[in-house]
Amino acid sequence: MSIKVEFAVDMTCQSCVDDIGQILSSTAGVTAYDISLADKTVLVSGTASPTQLLNAFKDSGRSAVVRGAGSTNGNIGAAVCIFEEGRRLTDRTKGLARFVQVSDSLCFVDITVSGIPDGDHGVAIHAAGDLSNVPESCGPHWNPDNKEHGGRDAGHRGDLGNITVKDGWGDLTFETDRFKVWEIIGRSMVIAEGRDDLKSEGSSGRGILAGVVARSAGLFENDKQVCACSGNTLWTEQRLVDEGRRL
Repeated sequence: MSIKVEFAVDMTCQSCVDDIGQILSSTAGVTAYDISLADKTVLVSGTASPTQLLNAFKDSGRSAVVRGAGSTNGNIGAAVCIFEEGRRLTDRTKGLARFVQVSDSLCFVDITVSGIPDGDHGVAIHAAGDLSNVPESCGPHWNPDNKEHGGRDAGHRGDLGNITVKDGWGDLTFETDRFKVWEIIGRSMVIAEGRDDLKSEGSSGRGILAGVVARSAGLFENDKQVCACSGNTLWTEQRLVDEGRRL
C-alpha cells in the first residue's frame, strides 16, 4: 500500500526546504517527496500515514496542514470525519479520521483521538449521519451484509475494532477491502467510552466522540491558504488548534 499526501508547510527560504528534506528523509515509510518553496507545499509518497507525517513536522517545530491525499494511482476517493464530543469530557477532546481509496478494492484508514481516558475504545461506522442524540440517533452499526458483530475483518462492515489511548493520545491505522470511501460518506462514526469485546454490539458503552464522514480534497484539489472564517493563514490556524484555542 502506498499513498501520496499533500501538505501546506510554512517555509520562507532554502534553509527551510533543507530542514524539511531532513525531516522526511529520517521518517520511516517515506519513499519520495517533492518540496515547493514557491507554493509552500510538500508532496510525500510512501506508506507513512498522514498522522505520522504531521507528528514528524510538529516534533521539528514546523506547522503543517494536510491539503489533500490520494493513491499513487490518482484520486480515486478521499474522505474525512471530524469527531465532536458525544458527551462532555474536557476542552481538549478531539479526533479525526481520514480515508483514502488507494485502489479499486482497498481503502486506507487513519484515525487519531486525544483528550479521552486512557484505555481501549470501540470504533464503529454507524448507518445514519444524525448526531442529534449520540449514539441512538446514529442508528446501528453499518451492516449491509447482515453479519454478526465482530472485528473489522469479519463482523459488520462498520466494525473497526478498538483504538488504544495512552497518555491522552491514540491512533489507529489500517487498510481494508470491506468498504470503499464512497460507501461511507454521509454515515456517522462513533468512538465509545469503553472497549469493544468484538462479540456483541453495545459492549463498549455509550459514544463519547462522534462525527459524520464527508468527502475531502484529493491531491491538488485544495489551493486554500487563508481560512475564510478567521482570516488567519492555515499555519496560524493549525497553531491555534495545537494550543487548544480552536476545535
